[in-house]
Amino acid sequence: MLTLSAGIRVPIKDVVFGSSTVKPDSATPYTDATKCKKVVGHVKRPMNAFMVWSQIRRRHITEAQPDLHNAEISKRLGEYWKSSMTEDEKKPFIEEAEKLRQLHLGRRCPETRQYR
Repeated sequence: MLTLSAGIRVPIKDVVFGSSTVKPDSATPYTDATKCKKVVGHVKRPMNAFMVWSQIRRRHITEAQPDLHNAEISKRLGEYWKSSMTEDEKKPFIEEAEKLRQLHLGRRCPETRQYR
């Protein structure tokens, strides 16, 4: 279960991760998976599991509480991730982060595929 703002709980199976929406022939699979809106001149690092989870969660919080400052949202998300989520609850986001990492590595030059 994914708990959203206002105590709404959504089954994880109902969450659609970006990596599942990427077309096999896409020239920019990582950008498609993360729905990046602006084009930058460098390749960004792939999102980690916390960032995947917080991206989904942040949307719901800002819809429910539009006046809440971004820094406060970030603090709350970090505290919740560290103290309230079990490893089983984090697992789908860890798996999605790994898929995004693989998409990220796939679009880089073969000689630079090593990722730190």
